[in-house]
Amino acid sequence: MTFLIWRSLLHRRLQSIAMIVSIAVGAAIVFSVTAIYKGVATGMELSRQRMGADIVIVPYGVTLEPSLLLFGGATANSYMPEGYVDGVRAVPGVRTATPQFYTHSLTADCHDIGSQNRMIGYDAASDWIIAPWLKKVHKAELKDDEVILGAKVPTWTQGKISILDQWYNIVAVAEETGTTLDYSLLVSMNEARRVVAKDKSLRGIWEKQGPPAELISTILVQVDEGADMNEVVTAIQSAGLMKPIVAAEVKKRIADQFTVFLLLIGIVGVLAVLTSLLQLFSRFYTLTWERQAEWGLYLAFGASGRDIGAVIVGEAVTVAITGAFAGLLLGGGLYQGSLTLLEAYQSFPFVPPSWTFIGVLAIVITVLFTGLGALAAWLPAYRGSRIDPSVIMTRGEFD
Repeated sequence: MTFLIWRSLLHRRLQSIAMIVSIAVGAAIVFSVTAIYKGVATGMELSRQRMGADIVIVPYGVTLEPSLLLFGGATANSYMPEGYVDGVRAVPGVRTATPQFYTHSLTADCHDIGSQNRMIGYDAASDWIIAPWLKKVHKAELKDDEVILGAKVPTWTQGKISILDQWYNIVAVAEETGTTLDYSLLVSMNEARRVVAKDKSLRGIWEKQGPPAELISTILVQVDEGADMNEVVTAIQSAGLMKPIVAAEVKKRIADQFTVFLLLIGIVGVLAVLTSLLQLFSRFYTLTWERQAEWGLYLAFGASGRDIGAVIVGEAVTVAITGAFAGLLLGGGLYQGSLTLLEAYQSFPFVPPSWTFIGVLAIVITVLFTGLGALAAWLPAYRGSRIDPSVIMTRGEFD
């Protein structure tokens, strides 16, 4: 029976390839869209859990897209007076606030660690972002020669990293969050300020705004439950030349935009799946009439109706499985290409799905397409199994 299925598919090579390609396209779209959606959904949830800031305040002159500042690791050498922190803390509705200091883009000795990487200096007295990682290594705060690496910062030396001729002890590697933290090196505020103070290209900024020791890059704010976010934002703007970014609004806008995009792509994928299944059904349904003589001959030689049905379903399942496997390979390529594009233009949180999820997804898609292929061939198989060989021999293949 396997031989008959194989010979039949090879005999109708062009039709078989057309069905395989149509199934592969549908499977590829379903696989890549599901994997990307999972990554974005996970990134959004982790950023909500771990970023922990309701409002992110940057200097008034920063013109970068808020999503790039929050999630893309964009480096802006813009600073504001550290005294703004006290003004923000005095705003009604603000529960707590902590400043951070960003350096310029970094280059490791002999190795480029990427244009998105930067140091983030944190304030140990008021921070709640870095504290959870410090607790895991039983530390109260980082020394000036210690660093916590973001999940996507490359290293070449075990336990140490050299940045701008300075060696740092790696205290921990943070878990992936899908936010700016993944591309950052977390250090003490004093160390971050020392690093930028040595950069001659930033000398003009210090001459204009003051020494780094008196400046900060951003303020992370947590708001009291029940507080009116609009009133808090307005009060913060009145406290100084600051630009408040409501993290929840940015995340919601990104989620809505990405959901619409994936919905459109998903509709295309569903249409491709339905088209491939319709083509599979129509092809095997017409075989009921086109191959009556062939199946009648099988029946005349002793094959049962069940055998004929098994051949028809076997052909459909073989085509579906082959198309699904080809679709998974194509979908993997689309997914990897999408990841490359997302990493180059990332302005939203994204955490790649685990290999377990990818494996389960591949199995589900294979089983789904195989089952649908078998279902599409059920009626043709039923009709083919009920052919009367004597009628075929006396009346011919077609009425």
